[in-house]
Amino acid sequence: MSEILTLAAKFKTQSSAQAKTIEQEVQNATTQLNSFMTAKLSESETIIKQGMESLDTSNEQLLTMLAKHQTDMSTALETYTNNVQAHTTEHLEQFAEEMERTIEAYTQHIKQLITQREDRIAQVIKSEMKKWLIVTSFGALMVLVLGMLIGAALVNKFSKPTYINLPQQPQSQPQIDYSQR
Repeated sequence: MSEILTLAAKFKTQSSAQAKTIEQEVQNATTQLNSFMTAKLSESETIIKQGMESLDTSNEQLLTMLAKHQTDMSTALETYTNNVQAHTTEHLEQFAEEMERTIEAYTQHIKQLITQREDRIAQVIKSEMKKWLIVTSFGALMVLVLGMLIGAALVNKFSKPTYINLPQQPQSQPQIDYSQR
């Protein structure tokens, strides 16, 4: 049970570390994006102010410059999203691989423990079977000897010769007549 708790604590620690790393990277990327966007907005504001102050700048130039800034900002936002996604995906893949290795190691450990316990149970059963075999063999031998003794006693008791006294009749031998042949 303590192994499961250790595994859970390790998983929690790794999860927290990964979450903090991802959160820090997202925060850094967000700060960079914010700085970039603020700078670009300031630049756009400056361009608009210049355009309003100088009527010499044509609307076309002003729109072109604003479109370029808008494109730059869209590119920066897309780059930011891709970078955050790439870093997050990379960290999550590493975390998944680490968890897979941890679970595999834990599974192997559990398998080894089960095998050891099965071996110990088999040894206990074998030793108990030997004891029971000896005890039951001895018991069967005792029952056999006891049966033989009881059988011998019964035979001795009931096998004494018994005499039947019949009333005695004189024995007469048939007379043989030799003349009748």
